[in-house]
Amino acid sequence: MKKLIATLLSFCTVFNSAAQNKYTDSLKTAAQKENNFYVQGNYNRTAAEWEPALGTMIVWPLCIPYKLVIELAKDNHLFTIVDNEAAKKDALEWFTKWGIDEAKTTFIFAPQGVDAWWVRDWGPAAVFTPDKKMKLADGKYIYSTPVTNIGCTDSLDFLYKTAGNKIIQTGTDDSLTIFAGKGLNMEVLDLPFVSTGGNVLTDGLGTAFSTCVLSNENRFYGVTDDEFLRLNKKLLGITDYHIISNFEKRGIQHIDCYLKLLDEERILVIEPPADHGLYVIYQNIIQNELSKLKTPYGRPYEILRIKISRYMGQELAAYTNSIIINKTIYVPLFRIREDSMALKRWAEVMPGYVIKGFEFALADEPSVTVKMKEQYKAYGWNGGDALHCRTRAIWDTAMLFISIKRIDQQVDTKHKNMVYATIIDYSKKGIKKDKAELIWRVAGSMAWHHVKLKGTGNTDHFSAEIPWHKPGTVVEYYISVTSRSEKTETQPRTAPSGTYQFKIK
Repeated sequence: MKKLIATLLSFCTVFNSAAQNKYTDSLKTAAQKENNFYVQGNYNRTAAEWEPALGTMIVWPLCIPYKLVIELAKDNHLFTIVDNEAAKKDALEWFTKWGIDEAKTTFIFAPQGVDAWWVRDWGPAAVFTPDKKMKLADGKYIYSTPVTNIGCTDSLDFLYKTAGNKIIQTGTDDSLTIFAGKGLNMEVLDLPFVSTGGNVLTDGLGTAFSTCVLSNENRFYGVTDDEFLRLNKKLLGITDYHIISNFEKRGIQHIDCYLKLLDEERILVIEPPADHGLYVIYQNIIQNELSKLKTPYGRPYEILRIKISRYMGQELAAYTNSIIINKTIYVPLFRIREDSMALKRWAEVMPGYVIKGFEFALADEPSVTVKMKEQYKAYGWNGGDALHCRTRAIWDTAMLFISIKRIDQQVDTKHKNMVYATIIDYSKKGIKKDKAELIWRVAGSMAWHHVKLKGTGNTDHFSAEIPWHKPGTVVEYYISVTSRSEKTETQPRTAPSGTYQFKIK
């Protein structure tokens, strides 16, 4: 079996690499050639999950724990999809019982199909145009949901079929983003290809990750590999699309159940028990694929691990199926002892963020539908369908976007410790030059040093130097920027609780 798996993975790696190399060689842009900054050019920019958000989109009737809804409303804002006034009234009654202020939610009226719960999969991504306007990107969601074996070209099966084995289309869910656009007064960008959200992770700098079932799904829809990549570049600004191997022997293969992008240069990958049948598959993908990729800043990704365990037999706890909304990370829990270790690990890899975990025992839910009980029996999360799958951010249309090319983790005493920052003010009012700073200190010191960011000739590009070269020193730093629209953002977003660090050898 191991030999068979290795052969399949090798085939997928060659298959993916050939398509990806052809694409990368032919679509180099200024953003890829200049490794210090992000350059949007004439392309759209697809937002990353960790960028400034207004709140979270969910669906009523609920498919998530009510305690999670309470926290999402308390921390930011709810955008709740209901199919009519009666559903809105029902939701408001429950929200009132749970102490949720009506002002903390916006209702979006839309017809709900069989897949309405999976906001992640049919839901809209945020796309920013070169003239700094945000649109909702709407991928095709006609056939739900493909299931396949591990091979990249293995045949697809579908969850919804008639007794005569005819695929049932999910056109109602495919139209949901149109209604969301109307409800939010946002323009919708039609995507003529499949872009299933649980299998598309983006970094905000023109890079995307998916497993190869997405390529297979698009071919089934009639979109070739080359056309898929071309359209992603043209419409979403994705200039580096990393298509990795499938990771399940059989399943929906959605990448958010295997890994999580933490930022532009770090990936969190789940690590199953060594005696689990998927352990070798996961390790091979890391060794043969992820470890060979480069970040938008031209460096290998830092690959981190989060240990998981079995629950309910051979199911694996999908701790990467979490969502980052502003400065909070919401994590699904599975009522096993590893839950506490998972929360601790999230806190380690995302310093300064508030980490909140949520169990989902249906017997504990005050409002749960018959449909939920029929589908999930007793527990609402599973290894291929958890918290990230059923929620999605609504991003800030006037956000202050910051991305940093950080200093290498270890440098020598002669290293010029330059920090490069790409800053885009989507309010279009501009940033306050006296409130754009690099802030640093020697670790352990109480004194922070402030250095003004310097322009580079490009209105979105800035840099500053940390003038410290004493060997053995650990330096921590962050950037803080305020716009004329009075938005203040830091990078990392949780600074000064969370900072970047480097050590001088």
